[in-house]
Amino acid sequence: MEEIHDAKKNGGDIHEIIERYHRLYKYVYIYNDLCAKEILTGGGKDLSLVTNLANAALRLTGSDCISNPTLENPVVSGGYVYKDIEEDILISRRRLDEKDEPVVDRIGLEIQHVGYDAYNNRLLFYVARHVGNMLKKGDFYDKMQNVHIISFQMFDYLPWKVSKRYVHNVRLLDDEYHTFSNQQSLTIVEVNKFLTHADTDYAQDDSRLAQWLRAIDALNNNDDFSTFVNDRHFQCLQKYAEVSTFAPELFVKAGEHMKDDVEVAAYIARKEGREIGREEERAKYEAEKEEMAAKFEARIRELEALLAQKG
Repeated sequence: MEEIHDAKKNGGDIHEIIERYHRLYKYVYIYNDLCAKEILTGGGKDLSLVTNLANAALRLTGSDCISNPTLENPVVSGGYVYKDIEEDILISRRRLDEKDEPVVDRIGLEIQHVGYDAYNNRLLFYVARHVGNMLKKGDFYDKMQNVHIISFQMFDYLPWKVSKRYVHNVRLLDDEYHTFSNQQSLTIVEVNKFLTHADTDYAQDDSRLAQWLRAIDALNNNDDFSTFVNDRHFQCLQKYAEVSTFAPELFVKAGEHMKDDVEVAAYIARKEGREIGREEERAKYEAEKEEMAAKFEARIRELEALLAQKG
């Protein structure tokens, strides 16, 4: 994307760059947010893949499954939210609940490569942004919609020694672990943890989500895909992931809109700068402490010498 962006900026040959990568790789890297949005939504025209993946991550089966969703973009509008940020993909569905009351579910999918200590806050912000923009003036609170954010992250939410699970569901619970509300949830999928242990601890995991993670990894590595070709969703995934299906303009657009990456890099740089500053302060303090101790010891030796002379 950087090469294509620079080529467009400097009048270079974009198609030559695309063709060069096409000779090297048959498939694009699916976990790139632009590629994921294009592939999983069929360019905005086919939501079968993102629907199947969301059902797999949320572990929905049978009549509970999401079906015939709508692709939402932008995520929300209006309200009192000033920060402009949205999930990589957002779908919604309208349905009737067990009381035959109309319900709206909003399901956001986010892909994140770089782990940092404020990322959990970002996920909470996604939920809060939806909740804060749900009700219009005059609406009663029964109009609240359901919000479910799914985070596919390439870093651990919990280290292996703490948790052997690679999927975690976060909900609002009270101090006795009773569910306060099911209307908002975060589902965290630790992609790297799964792939690291895919052939060992998770070798027998044949869940739909595990199948998805294995299929995506096979395409990302341009590996043999024959295991998945009999599955209609994975056939579609393979087709949409081919480099030849991507117009150069998509890569140019992605290169021009890397705001999240820039923000994260800036945050990490600020944090590292603060940590370096704290380390420098600590080093300065330790040096001053050692200097004071040395002066104190020298003074004691002087006093001891003086007492010896008088003795």
